[in-house]
Amino acid sequence: MFHTEEESIVTMINQIAQNNVSAGSESEVADMVENHIVKFWSRRMKKILAEQLASGTAEFEPAALVVAQRLSAKASA
Repeated sequence: MFHTEEESIVTMINQIAQNNVSAGSESEVADMVENHIVKFWSRRMKKILAEQLASGTAEFEPAALVVAQRLSAKASA
C-alpha cells in the first residue's frame, strides 16, 4: 500500500505509541513517545506532524494525539 509522507508520519507516531503501551498510563506513554520524537525525528518530520494535527483529518492514537498537541504548543511558544 502506498502512503503519502503525511500518512507515514501519522502511522509512525501511532506505531510508536502502540509499541509503548506497556509503559503505563496514557501520560507515561505520551512521555516516552515525545522523548523518542524529540531525539530522533527531523524538524521536517515534526513540521509535517504539526500540519497533520492542524488539518484535523489525521487519526491519532490517544497518546500520539497528546504528543502532537504538546509538540505543536511548544513550537508555537
